[in-house]
Amino acid sequence: MLKQTLPLLFCGSVFAASPALAANVVDYGDPNAPRLWRQLAALERHESREVVRILQLGDSHTAGDYFTQAYRSRLQQRFGNSGPGWITPGYVKNQRSAQFLMKMSGDWNMRISRANPENLPVGGIGNLPAPGAQAELVPKFPLNGMYKVSVWSRKVNDLPVSPWKLTLPNGEVRELSPPISSDWQMSYVLGNGNELNSFFLKAQDNPAELGGIAIDALNPGVTVDALGIVGAMQRVTLRWQQEAVSDQLRWRQPDLIVLAYGTNEAFDPKPDWDAYYQDLKNSIRLLRQKAPSAAILLIGAPDSARRTGPGDYVGCRFRQPSGLNHVKTIQRQVAVEEKILFWDWMAAMGGTCAIQRYASATPPLAGQDLIHFTQDGYEMNGEAFYEALIQAYQRGRQGKG
Repeated sequence: MLKQTLPLLFCGSVFAASPALAANVVDYGDPNAPRLWRQLAALERHESREVVRILQLGDSHTAGDYFTQAYRSRLQQRFGNSGPGWITPGYVKNQRSAQFLMKMSGDWNMRISRANPENLPVGGIGNLPAPGAQAELVPKFPLNGMYKVSVWSRKVNDLPVSPWKLTLPNGEVRELSPPISSDWQMSYVLGNGNELNSFFLKAQDNPAELGGIAIDALNPGVTVDALGIVGAMQRVTLRWQQEAVSDQLRWRQPDLIVLAYGTNEAFDPKPDWDAYYQDLKNSIRLLRQKAPSAAILLIGAPDSARRTGPGDYVGCRFRQPSGLNHVKTIQRQVAVEEKILFWDWMAAMGGTCAIQRYASATPPLAGQDLIHFTQDGYEMNGEAFYEALIQAYQRGRQGKG
């Protein structure tokens, strides 16, 4: 049940007065956090051959991959680089990968779970090519060593499906096993990083729908998978095919799942806060069920503002979206009730009016829409998240919680 007393406990002015304290990653009793800290410690001591996998699900702040790349690069520098990880199945308008340039040719029919709540995998995007269509993947950073390229796809009709063909720069062609049903299935090939410094994924006759690509190094370290959808709300995670969620999380075995939604809920013109509260709880419980070994970290919605239209006057030049305080209150309450990790992004920014200060900074740290950040702004906040996560790791490895 949604409690009504929390706004008194977690008002914005408290965070603005003490942003350094409030910007810590707070552990409300996540049962898997100690395991995560132990895994990272073993990597840092070079005593482990494991991969620590972090999966971030979110909205446009995740889909741009600037925020995630900032903390991804720092984690991989400290604990080891296990590769680019899981990326979206092709180019999506207004989204990007910090690690791969995707060039699509031929006809592709993309479905996104924001608008199409049916039979979609984790990440919520399906991409169906026409025969002969192809995706070229060009790494933005050199790949060295051995890699595993995994492709998730599914049949869309009863006819035999042709296999995906992966073409290397030297012209060598490797086939991936085709899916045998309409459920999402994974096939993979192994290759040397030098071979994969540019490759094509090509569809044949009666192709399968593409649902995800992962490029993983065969060495210990960290991966950070950034699966975001522009305009998404938390409830989008409940629309994905349950069998796919089970299969893909069992395959990926994430050690930390980061949930980074809330901005679009804050601007919702017709909010239902009881429904949002329940959707958030259901999403966390679903992920707990499907990935029972993963710690879960909820990122609170960042500050935002409206240049025009209705909103709350909170002492800034422009109004705050009316739903922002509701979202932040519910997020904190659910984090406490579900015993997960929590990071207050708005507090890390400096509290109330922060987005407006960001937008007027030189150089600007936020866009003039007062919602999204510039690359510099995302990178600064990603660094802040990394520092907060490392502080939690250091406390956890010392047994201080």
